[in-house]
Amino acid sequence: LHRLQIIQNSAARIITHTKSSDHITPTLSELLHPYTPSRSLRSSSAVLLSVPSFRLSTMGARAFSCSAPRLWNSLPLHIRQLDSITQFRSQIKTHLFKLAYTL
Repeated sequence: LHRLQIIQNSAARIITHTKSSDHITPTLSELLHPYTPSRSLRSSSAVLLSVPSFRLSTMGARAFSCSAPRLWNSLPLHIRQLDSITQFRSQIKTHLFKLAYTL
């Protein structure tokens, strides 16, 4: 698992043109913004991320800043609201296995 994280961090550094000595987490978190509705809505407590608009239909939708919020927003609310990382990992695995193996 550690080697996979190193590979993902290296890929993120290549994409964002970040030095190998810099931390990648702050750079990636700059690409994500919480969704704040302009007025009081029921979805304001749903822990959503805003999905930015894009110009290119081929590459824009696949960019991290667009696909990560879309994927996060598609998760069930009970998974997005978990506080513990161990509970989050367990619930996300269960959710993904259910999606992959439902008939």
